[in-house]
Amino acid sequence: MGHTCPVPAGRLTGARLLWARGALAALALGEGLPGAWALGRPRGFYDAFPLPGHSWVALFPPYNEHLVRDFGAAVLAMAAVIGWAAWSALPGPVRAAATALLVFSVPHLAFHLAHLGRADGVEAVAQLLSLVLPVVLAVTALAATAGAAGRDGAARTGPPGTTGSGTPETAGAAAPGTTRAAAHTTDPTDPHTTTRSNTPTETPRERGTQMTTSVQAQRLDRRFELWDSNGDGRIDRGDWEAEAHRILKSFQETPASPKGQALLEAYLGMWSYLAEHAQLGPNGSLDRAQFHALVSEHILDRGKEGFDEVLRPTVTAILGLADTDGDGHVDPKEFRAWIKAIGAEESTADEAFRAIDANDDGRLSVDELVESVHRYHAGELDVALL
Repeated sequence: MGHTCPVPAGRLTGARLLWARGALAALALGEGLPGAWALGRPRGFYDAFPLPGHSWVALFPPYNEHLVRDFGAAVLAMAAVIGWAAWSALPGPVRAAATALLVFSVPHLAFHLAHLGRADGVEAVAQLLSLVLPVVLAVTALAATAGAAGRDGAARTGPPGTTGSGTPETAGAAAPGTTRAAAHTTDPTDPHTTTRSNTPTETPRERGTQMTTSVQAQRLDRRFELWDSNGDGRIDRGDWEAEAHRILKSFQETPASPKGQALLEAYLGMWSYLAEHAQLGPNGSLDRAQFHALVSEHILDRGKEGFDEVLRPTVTAILGLADTDGDGHVDPKEFRAWIKAIGAEESTADEAFRAIDANDDGRLSVDELVESVHRYHAGELDVALL
């Protein structure tokens, strides 16, 4: 399907990957070298760490070979875990490794702050910097995972290689922007008609109790078929990546540009979120039934929270492409470009715009656009934006 080499499901990408991997690699090196030294040559470590003539460990006598070797082994083990987390670039291992490092480094820093008087001048400053740096790097790695799509360690009841319900590894992913349904008088299978629902205004959670299963299924089917570009009955990471590239091409934006990177990261973030909950391998894929199952469990059943976590980054990224005047909103002309980019009929754009523009201010915000996708999958609005 014309996609690049697969990336393990759930892995950090783009700038997140660079920051997390860089911080963790520095930590693995900074902890691993002293750890190996202390384990292999404990007396030399005690007498000469970090440099001959500048022994920081010897400031706290007496020497104890057992303790120094144990310290070295523990720090070396931590460096190995940090290195593995850097290699995997999965949010869960990155967070675990960075948190473990903080559990070690913060008390270590606090102890030395209380005993800086044992070192003089430059030595004290150097000690302080060497102890603060690991904390900064660990926080940087944690920050790189903030908001990353997907939540590692989410509840799963099935065995490895299954979804929470125990279906096989190629378990269902979720479509971007899927939610509860309410009654609607228009044809639910046509995503390009644009009629406002007569359903009274309700919160997303209230709509959740009124989901029309048939409408939800039909619209998820429509979304699945759009992604399944080769018609093989399965979707995978490459299908999501291909759609992102198609949208970028429509906006004449390159993947390497900041806006291009934002869209790719958002699209692949959606896939990573779903693939992670499905426990897919790097080359995993989803069939139609599995797709439906994950959508319902991990987006629809979470209501507004699910849409905001999984879908909002993509809506924001597409808005950034369409927003040519940089005001943070989409006007009717910009919205027509959006409709064209997603492959819908441009003739429906003006009516769709009016249907989405809840406050009738003549422009669309991210909130209105996310809510419109929510309402589409609830059967309340017939405008398919993604």
